Amino acid sequence: MTIFSYTACTAEGRKIHGIIEAESAPAAARMLMERGETAVRIEERRTLRLPQHTQQWLSRRGGVTDEERIAFFQELSALLAVGLPLHRALERLRDGVGETSSSGRLLHALHHAAMQGMPLSQAMETKRQIFSPVLIGMVRAGEESGSLDVVLGAAASFLTEEYRMREALWSALLYPLFLLAAVVLSIVLMTVFILPIFAALLADLHADLPLPTQLLLTVSAQIADAPVATVCLLFAVPLGIGLLLRIPTARFLCDRCILRLPVVGVFIRCRAWQMILCVLAVLLRSGIRLDRAIALACTVTGNRALRRQLSSIEQRLTEGRSLTQIMADDPYLPSLVRGMLAAGEEAGELERILPQAAEYCARRAETIGQRVTALAEPMMIVVVAGLIFFAVLSFLLPIFDAMDAMM
Repeated sequence: MTIFSYTACTAEGRKIHGIIEAESAPAAARMLMERGETAVRIEERRTLRLPQHTQQWLSRRGGVTDEERIAFFQELSALLAVGLPLHRALERLRDGVGETSSSGRLLHALHHAAMQGMPLSQAMETKRQIFSPVLIGMVRAGEESGSLDVVLGAAASFLTEEYRMREALWSALLYPLFLLAAVVLSIVLMTVFILPIFAALLADLHADLPLPTQLLLTVSAQIADAPVATVCLLFAVPLGIGLLLRIPTARFLCDRCILRLPVVGVFIRCRAWQMILCVLAVLLRSGIRLDRAIALACTVTGNRALRRQLSSIEQRLTEGRSLTQIMADDPYLPSLVRGMLAAGEEAGELERILPQAAEYCARRAETIGQRVTALAEPMMIVVVAGLIFFAVLSFLLPIFDAMDAMM
């Protein structure tokens, strides 16, 4: 997907400006036409952007926190459910927080955009450092189906589950990560200042260095000879990986490999299908055709492999094939969910089966997440123990060799 900035005219003749995400400029023009807007100018935004997780981390440093985003979706869903129009609901939320806070500035911007007639999803696109493409896609699907309050509630539930799982994982890893940092720092200091003394002693005694000691001495020599280059290399590797993942083909291959991982891949697939099936249920319940609903559901997942799979499903549906036939060879859909969808389509109750399938994916994802969280701490302790064992071998073996040489 590419981000375009545009100028368009509404049906009333008013000019509006904004940004939109589409495959190409003509696709962006068609999306604007579906909204009742005529494109006047469309240009690709050529700005250097950090990876999505880095942007979210930076936004939490001085911007809207996860708790505030969850509260925003929950409260807006509740206000829309009781019949308030969008601009009035945003005005209520804006008046409830301070204008100088980050959430207050966000609500003021969203309310201003709503007063100009801009859809909520389009206004959220201007705050991509706060709202991920998945959330924007869910809101866009809710707007098209006329069930924005339901979709916002589902988004709030998704963010809440994600936040709880992440906090539980960080709580489990806090002590092992602190211990790992202390061990790595100790190894680095001993490698730079102490190990070379043993190496010089062994060289005088004409003793061979053990392999672990040779590895640490190589690292020590590299740091001592080129400290600036070493630091630059440490920063260049993650930056290079981030730039590589901006290439669509590389990102697609990476996303496909992630989905095929034994445990993490199953968890990601279940979480993604939970959102997709939930949105599909809302769209079908609102009277939207299945192929169009799947086209909208493509935007609620950030995984390129799943997005391409959904696009293929939409294309084959337009060719007249049934959903059961298409899903029979889907490599990413859980087998039980595949059977549930086949039974629902055969009985003509697909919109009633979809929420149950989404609930099954949510339960399975929660179970896997709890197991991963429980295993994370002992696995990190094993890693720390392995580093300590390697360091002990690296420092004790030269001492034993020196004693043998002197004797």
